[in-house]
Amino acid sequence: MRNTLLFKTKFRKIIDAFWLREDILETIPDCECEYLDTNFRILSVSSETLFSENELKPVFELYKTEFSLVEAYISKTVLQHSSHIVSR
Repeated sequence: MRNTLLFKTKFRKIIDAFWLREDILETIPDCECEYLDTNFRILSVSSETLFSENELKPVFELYKTEFSLVEAYISKTVLQHSSHIVSR
């Protein structure tokens, strides 16, 4: 079963959405990373390999992107997390 994290994002520049996705793909081995909407607000990151939000935090911070973890699906357990925002 895939482990999936769903993020709500807010970009200053839409082009950052593309580069953030590319950097996440390089950070998490064998992951799938896609936006679930046309406004680049909901980002799904999933992988067979267990990974955490903390592994992605530096990537979001690189783009000074606001983000919050909406849901985490780890194996068969669904976890709810509260939001946090990185610097603007």
